[in-house]
Amino acid sequence: AGQRCIIIKSQAELWPRNTMNTARAAAPRSGAGLGSPGLAESFPAMLVPSTSASDSWALPSSDLITTELESMSLVDTTFVPLHSSNIHSSGSHVYKSFDVHSVHHASAPVLLENQELARDLCDSTLSSCSDNTFKDSAINLFSIASTPDNVGSRSDPTVAEYLEPPSRLAQRHPFQLPTQPARVALSGEDKAGPSGTSISDPATASWRPRDSPRARDKQRGQGYRKLWQQVTKVSKGQKLHESGGLPFSDMTVEDLLRIIMRLAPQDSSIEAIEQGLYYLDSSALAALLKELAKQGHIKRSVEIFDWLRSLETTHELAPLCDLYTYTTMISQCGSHQQLRRALELVAEMRSRGIQCNVHTYSALMNVCIKANELDLASDVYQQMLDEGCVPNLVTYNILIDVYVKKGQWEQAVGILDTLERQGIQAEVRTYNTVISACNKGGQPEQALKVYDKMLAAGIKPSATTYTALISAYGKRGMVEKAMEIFQDMIRRGCERNVITYSSLISACEKAGRWELALDLFNKMHRENCKPNVVTYNSLIAACAHGGHWEKACEFMEQMQRQGFKPDSITYGALIMAYEKGGQWRRALKAFEAMQAQGCHPDGSVINSLMEVLWQSGVTLAQVKALQLWSLANKNGQFRIYTNTRSESDCLQYSTLAFTVGAVIVTLLRWLAELRSKLVKDGPGAFRSKIMFTLHKSKQARSEQPLAAIQEAVSALLVGGGSPLLVQVLDNTLALEAPSSALIAWLKTPAFAELTFLAQGSHVKKMTLDALFGEDVAVAARCTEAFAAVRRVEDARLINLALYNPAVLQQRAQVAQLALKYSAAFGFKEDTMYDGLQLFDMVMSRGMAINANIWPLYLCACLLLAAHQGEAPNSWPTYDQVSLLTGFGSEALSSLERSILLSLNNDLSCISAARVIQLYLERLGHYLPEFKGADRISPDLPAIQFKTACSPLSIGMRPSVVAAGMLVVVRRMKGLVPAWPMSLQIMTTHTLAPGTELSQCVGHLEALLHG
Repeated sequence: AGQRCIIIKSQAELWPRNTMNTARAAAPRSGAGLGSPGLAESFPAMLVPSTSASDSWALPSSDLITTELESMSLVDTTFVPLHSSNIHSSGSHVYKSFDVHSVHHASAPVLLENQELARDLCDSTLSSCSDNTFKDSAINLFSIASTPDNVGSRSDPTVAEYLEPPSRLAQRHPFQLPTQPARVALSGEDKAGPSGTSISDPATASWRPRDSPRARDKQRGQGYRKLWQQVTKVSKGQKLHESGGLPFSDMTVEDLLRIIMRLAPQDSSIEAIEQGLYYLDSSALAALLKELAKQGHIKRSVEIFDWLRSLETTHELAPLCDLYTYTTMISQCGSHQQLRRALELVAEMRSRGIQCNVHTYSALMNVCIKANELDLASDVYQQMLDEGCVPNLVTYNILIDVYVKKGQWEQAVGILDTLERQGIQAEVRTYNTVISACNKGGQPEQALKVYDKMLAAGIKPSATTYTALISAYGKRGMVEKAMEIFQDMIRRGCERNVITYSSLISACEKAGRWELALDLFNKMHRENCKPNVVTYNSLIAACAHGGHWEKACEFMEQMQRQGFKPDSITYGALIMAYEKGGQWRRALKAFEAMQAQGCHPDGSVINSLMEVLWQSGVTLAQVKALQLWSLANKNGQFRIYTNTRSESDCLQYSTLAFTVGAVIVTLLRWLAELRSKLVKDGPGAFRSKIMFTLHKSKQARSEQPLAAIQEAVSALLVGGGSPLLVQVLDNTLALEAPSSALIAWLKTPAFAELTFLAQGSHVKKMTLDALFGEDVAVAARCTEAFAAVRRVEDARLINLALYNPAVLQQRAQVAQLALKYSAAFGFKEDTMYDGLQLFDMVMSRGMAINANIWPLYLCACLLLAAHQGEAPNSWPTYDQVSLLTGFGSEALSSLERSILLSLNNDLSCISAARVIQLYLERLGHYLPEFKGADRISPDLPAIQFKTACSPLSIGMRPSVVAAGMLVVVRRMKGLVPAWPMSLQIMTTHTLAPGTELSQCVGHLEALLHG
């Protein structure tokens, strides 16, 4: 008929011209005699002695066979025609070829393994074909497939192993099966069972036929029979798929996977691939289910397996639900909701008589870990031991994972000893996980011991090993030790990856070594190691801890330019950097961007934001902090819980906050709520005692020392006259007071002043745009004014060493007289202090002045200051001055000209009184709606005058003296912070020990309390 076939010429030996199966028995297992490794195994029962060459064998050609042969790189192939007349049998020699019209498309050689299909084909040919030659061919073919000689030498079980599953062979030919079960080996990742276990373990796997592309078992035979039944239904002009059948091909896992992947979501996988399942054994099905899950189609995997589970046990596909497929599906259960399914699958296995093996139990333990049911994982492990199932390395690795999550680092280390006793070689993953357990347990020294043990065992450390060690030391702040590990990593030639550098930069962050973090980041770039989001997060956090918000902002912008999307950790670190730098407007913008990106702020972010807003000291920012507190409270944060047990005589409240700003805002809101409760329910709602406890987070990036929080809260309450006693109990801040005293205080004006911002309706009205617009304008105006102050200060520095000593000793009298003259002349208070400043400048010129005439100088300086700061119509005449002071007009006029000459006609000066007004403007005290929050202005005049009476304040800059006075007053009134961050940024003055401001504050406090 002209149908082609393939001739394969033998290289190694001359094959006996015997039956096909005898040739198979003589062939080496590797198939070397066919010029290609594994050819005899890949095409079982398909080699045909050729009539055209004594050392050649023929295979019927089909697209499938040809493709597979081409992939095997055969050394010598020839195509020759075959004719139906070539099919005949002579004694023990068989020569076969198949007519294209009868059996070619049925993959004829497969008939030699499938008697049932051969019988069906023979019957169909005899009934439908009138050609005697074709009938003879069909009979001969069936005879060949049925002859006992054609199943190989029965004394050699390995031949039978190649040809048929043992179940069928045992029925037809009783013989002893091989003592060593055949292994099922899958290619690539399919070699691994659940959790990376091998499913080809001869100690646990059941017998499977050799897994080659042409291995046929009973399941596949059933598939071909079903396909043949559909072939016989094809009428003239029809195609196979038009008669209801599948396209005629040998279904593989890849084929079925492609079909499923092309399905629409609403389509049924079962309807699409049911026929193809007849071509799979359970290991192939397990591979299909596993690949579906890997490709993100786990619902399809569940759909197929659950359908197979629902079949009757007598169904032909029911045997596909066995140890392999059940274990695969258990391993796919990955969430807490699916844990129940995994347990139910194990119960179903037991119900069906399928015994769990080490892989099943390991997979179930892994599911328990994913569901965070660690005790259950331990129970499963114990059950495994009770049933006599021996754990393998994978099991122990999973058990170590359990110990890591439980924080039981000692048990994790003990597993290494167990492995050594059982003669199991631990792998690098095992050691890495144990090191991680020591790391999480805060035991870097133990982690290093495990590392030494690893090296002694000859296991080469990986980047993960070094990273775990670096992380262990980093969490303890032992950055130098972490760097030693890093250097050891370099010496051993281990490649540094992005995780290594990120861990090391994180260690620098925790140790406050931001400079080293930047050096490592630069080194990372030099080694062409690209950073990721984690790297940038650690770097931004390191800059935050170092107080370098500009650098943090720079790295944030760099990160976005490189296409990385900031996450919640990124924004949290950036907001913390802005908090350290006092950049409250930037922090609010970052918070808005964070929410716009869909990132949900955690407690650390909210606490950081509260801190930067409140510590700014700007009234508008503090109002915004109160707004954010209300929003956070609605979202479940800063919830104030009440203990209302009837047997207790104490009404207890508690909440969670861990920065000074967050605690102050929370406390003010709680006090406002107490006031509302008193008004609504009356004193009877209060018990004999009231307690409020503030708890700290266990682990928070923005957490501040409890001592600092206690100091701030105590200052706030003492300044407000509160009866609440502040103390630390079990690392918790506790506020306690008798109800009677607290109720009385809630009714005082002092309480109203303290909680003014928390009770005002303006809290709900302030928008972010209005907030920014107002504060930006005020900040620009005040910053420009303070720059002018600094210029005047630099030009008019007072040298106390040149000050007239006789006058200096009478400083208190000077201040008193200045106050008297100003009142007599009707001058403003600011004019008086400006006149005193001019007087000090004149007295420090080193001029010889009679100590008795300094009042004349003081009067002249006050008049000159009035010309600078008072309206002309309010200037007194010389006659009026003479009348009030007794000084002659000529003397005053002459002295004024002398003073102007000594000052080079430059009367520019700035007093501390004027600077303090600038500070208050920056804080927002000028806003009329917040006048009720101004608790400073009424107390300032007395402190300013007392300061003016002290000679020690003369040599200080007015800006420093003004800052010192503001700090002292704010401390007296319990205002937190005492020196607001917004003023620190504007002036650069800080309260750090040894600075001008700290010295001034010390002097003023001593002056006031003396």
